[in-house]
Amino acid sequence: MIKTFKSTDKTQLAEHFNVSEFRCKCGGTHDTTLDTALVEKLEQLFKALNCSKIIVNSGYRCFNHDKNVGGNGYGQHTKGTAADIVCYDKSGKKISSKIVCCAAQDIGFGGIANIDSTYTATHVDVRTSLKWFGDETVTTAYSVTDDFYSHYKLTKSD
Repeated sequence: MIKTFKSTDKTQLAEHFNVSEFRCKCGGTHDTTLDTALVEKLEQLFKALNCSKIIVNSGYRCFNHDKNVGGNGYGQHTKGTAADIVCYDKSGKKISSKIVCCAAQDIGFGGIANIDSTYTATHVDVRTSLKWFGDETVTTAYSVTDDFYSHYKLTKSD
């Protein structure tokens, strides 16, 4: 379900996520659009990875901000269905996005991608059509795999 929140809203959406974390980084005072399914799946990911925290680097983006960061102004972030995140384990260490991608695949995110060359930041979204599993160190335009486990040569025990 898509909900709209005022720019000053600080609603606790789930145990580990507050609406303010998803606010557009443009600095404007416009509303934040957010799909509750995204928050639910992020909460599942938090538990599956036994995280100490998940930092949302980018959640909702207004049209202009999405264009300013290289998007087309109409992507998943502008719909409130996407987040770029960094996950941390209980010792405070960043969890490899290779592992995060695999866990996100198991949870059922529709769009998943490693988004940096250090393999620490991950894009996740709850799109319902045209599944996209990417690795932006390879390409930004196309899915690179149907299965992150085989792509990153990992097993579920990793």
